Amino acid sequence: MKICMAAPYDVTDPLSWSGTPLSVYQTLNRQPGVEVTPLNLSTFYTPQNERANLLRHLDVKQSLKAKSLVSRLGPAAMNPLNSQILNEQVGAGDYDVLLELGGYRKTGDLPPYFVYTDASHDLTLDFYEKNGVLPYPSRSRTVEEYRRAADYVGDIYRQAAGVLCMSEWLAECMVRRTGVSKEKVHVVYAGANWHGVTLPQNIQPKQIGDKKEIHLLLVGVDFGLKGVELVMDAVKVLNQQSDRTYLFHVCGIRNDFEHDEHVINHGFISKQELIGFLQASDLFVLPSHYDCFGISFVEAMTFGLPCVGRARCAMPEIIDEGENGELVHSSDPVELAEKISRICEDPALYAAYSQSAMRKAAKFTWDKTAERMLNAMRSAR
Repeated sequence: MKICMAAPYDVTDPLSWSGTPLSVYQTLNRQPGVEVTPLNLSTFYTPQNERANLLRHLDVKQSLKAKSLVSRLGPAAMNPLNSQILNEQVGAGDYDVLLELGGYRKTGDLPPYFVYTDASHDLTLDFYEKNGVLPYPSRSRTVEEYRRAADYVGDIYRQAAGVLCMSEWLAECMVRRTGVSKEKVHVVYAGANWHGVTLPQNIQPKQIGDKKEIHLLLVGVDFGLKGVELVMDAVKVLNQQSDRTYLFHVCGIRNDFEHDEHVINHGFISKQELIGFLQASDLFVLPSHYDCFGISFVEAMTFGLPCVGRARCAMPEIIDEGENGELVHSSDPVELAEKISRICEDPALYAAYSQSAMRKAAKFTWDKTAERMLNAMRSAR
């Protein structure tokens, strides 16, 4: 099977989408009888075609208000140009399938296309309608922009030969809200991205015993979205109530923030450094307000770390409450502190959670994801 893997970036770059495209590319290429050719759509951007794309979908009212050119498609502004380039570049190729990271409109006699994604604009609108705020306030997008983008891209999902979803949560939305036929929606999940590093051999489940210092770990780049402040408040509660000392390690936040002596901000770290933190930590805590999947949970569980997340988005698909971790149902730091304490103050329970975490991590591998992708592609041919 010859697959063209198209994205508006270099899929072989480990920094693109946290290394997820590279994992897909490498794993699919390892499968017998499969050949994947990457197509970086952004290579074909020019000032001329970018401007023409913007003018075709110009929001005149917002452009006058902003005193600059604004697309009616908001977060999907580049989609028409990417679709145009895809059709121009693939038309001459000999492929059986298109694998799109982003979703692009097909015109002409091109192979069937599949879209692999962890989110959609409809998911964003779902979140807004349930919570009254957009999940990414820092991106300066309006609800109307997301609605326009959802309308435009929704047709691309519906016309696809298949939509390869990273979670059940997304798959349900694709059917219910976007209107994709149920038989076209496939949950293929994802795995941990370990590019450029070698994992230690014989990783064993963790023990907490009677440790006097408990090390909590959070990895993320967005202070507000990942719930860093909530964990900081919970750590204050824990250190007031427990005989143990709880230390909170934050990795990935490039900018410093105000914190006390129990919080250590390590800033941006490498993948090799991440392995060191996962080995040294006792609990992974990431109560994100919005998280499309949560590969970081899988990475933590690989090292036997029990996890605490939030009971929303795809997090309950990874964290089995009461088995390999806990889920908070509010933004109350007392609730979070109780969940952390439940795991860390009971050595026997902690050991059981750690063993279960490693078993759960083994279910999320790129080999299994590639197998599910290929099964979906073959069934649609």
